Parts: sequence; structure tokens; C-alpha cells
Amino acid sequence: MYIRWVVRKHKNATTANVVFHDAYLVESYRDGENTPRQRTICYLGNIRQIDDEFPTIERELFLLRAERILASTPEVPIDERGQVIELLREKVPRLTEAEVLEAFRNNMRWYYSWWRDHGGGLTREQLLALIESLDERVGPL
Repeated sequence: MYIRWVVRKHKNATTANVVFHDAYLVESYRDGENTPRQRTICYLGNIRQIDDEFPTIERELFLLRAERILASTPEVPIDERGQVIELLREKVPRLTEAEVLEAFRNNMRWYYSWWRDHGGGLTREQLLALIESLDERVGPL
């Protein structure tokens, strides 16, 4: 199996420096006449590239969607799904620690603004308890 990337430019490429990358999981096989062929197993989603970068949040969302698609595709054995994700990561890089920290800060700013505008919010103790509850060993919220 391998990833076939189909690259599409934005409809208005003269004003938008955006390119879309569609990912398809493909397998090679030989037909009855022993001729090499390819078969698309599933569509794994797409991701935008703006200028020469994949936006931070979109990288992780793309990979999360791809994982869900793989989980619902019986043609992909469970033990091979991780390898497919690694193939995707060859093109779509992992987030850096700095990117994750910035995303966390931005999310906290958004939640804080929402709570401030709508009244209420969590106390410092509730916020710390919420963060501590995210530890996988403790369990889900």
C-alpha cells in the first residue's frame, strides 16, 4: 500500500496561494493477465497548503480524520493502520512542541473570552482538576 497524493490548485490561483492535497490509499496488484494495476482502497481526506506550509491546526485535524477513516475501512488491517499514518506523516509533519503550546494558549484565550462574555467560568481549582483529568491513566472526562 502507498499514498497517492493528488494536488489541486485553488480555483482562483492568481489571487490565492492555496493548494489542496488529496490523499488516497492505494494498493498495487496484478490482474488475471499478470498486468500491474492499482486499486484505490479509500480516500483519506485533504489538507490545504497555504504558501509553502500546511497550517498547524489543519495538520492534526487531517491526521485525526485519516485515522477515523482507516478505522472504518475493513480492507486495511488493524496492524497496518499505523504504517499508513506514518506514510501520511512523510508529507504532513508532526507538530512541534512550540506549535502545541501556541495552540493551547490560543484555545485557553478563546475559552476565557467566551466565559467572560457569557458569565461564569471555571475556578483555578476546577481548571487544574480538568487538566489533571486529561491524563489517559485517569480516564476520560
